[in-house]
Amino acid sequence: MVSCRSVKRVSTMHVCITLLSLVTCFNGLHAIKIVKLVVPEIIQYGVQDSVILDCDYTYGNKTPGLMVKWFFRSKTKPVYQWIVSQKPQDIGVLRGRVDLSYKASDDPLKMYRALRIVKLDTDISGEYICVVSTFIDEDFKSKHMTVFVPETSFRLIQNKTDDDTVNVICAADGAFPAPNLTIATPEKHLQVDHKVKVVNGRYSAVASVTLNDADLPSPAEFICTLRIPQAKYAVRKEAIYYPGPISTTPEMPTAADMQFAADSSTELHIYTTLVIALSALARILIT
Repeated sequence: MVSCRSVKRVSTMHVCITLLSLVTCFNGLHAIKIVKLVVPEIIQYGVQDSVILDCDYTYGNKTPGLMVKWFFRSKTKPVYQWIVSQKPQDIGVLRGRVDLSYKASDDPLKMYRALRIVKLDTDISGEYICVVSTFIDEDFKSKHMTVFVPETSFRLIQNKTDDDTVNVICAADGAFPAPNLTIATPEKHLQVDHKVKVVNGRYSAVASVTLNDADLPSPAEFICTLRIPQAKYAVRKEAIYYPGPISTTPEMPTAADMQFAADSSTELHIYTTLVIALSALARILIT
């Protein structure tokens, strides 16, 4: 004989299974899932004229209100929006910089899911967030992209101010993101004073160290290395230094010397012109 308790247990299990099946079926009808987010980690400024950020997804049989939004650096305001059956829009920092005619797919529910960004510059470096949603479901993923700019100048300078010490200076301009500069000898890395500043959206950096001649071999070799870790980029410069009195270091003309030379040249030119003119006038008078 079957007890009431057993019948109740079987009935409860049947209801749970039915509800689970309904939930699974419902999710299958409405589920949105991002299956692939393509955002290049690094692109180099000036090498290409556009970049494509793609956000591929799957969807269920029911997709009321399907919408794709791209956000930049935060999820507060979108920089791109496409509502199915409407035209895509570029917004904010990407306004006028997205090819709105670009189609990532012939599927009418995926057609304008991707961004083709033109007018590339460092101001579009940052995290990109793709959000795909319907009235019922939503999914999102994010990746970071950096627009990398190599340095425009890179210098290793030995500035000797007295007979016993030398200032070693490594400097770079025009890079993005901020470069890291190190100074070393073949034997060890040196502790440097490192400074960075922003100039017109690019970074200038200086690393410097003052060394005693007595601590250096003759000759000494200095190695300056510039690294931008995000771009897996590194370059280096090397220089040879001979410790000793200042006279052993080639003397370079100062700005004052150059100006004096320019002024002297101008005065000499005026004097020469005047002499030639007076000589010609004297010849005319004699004849």
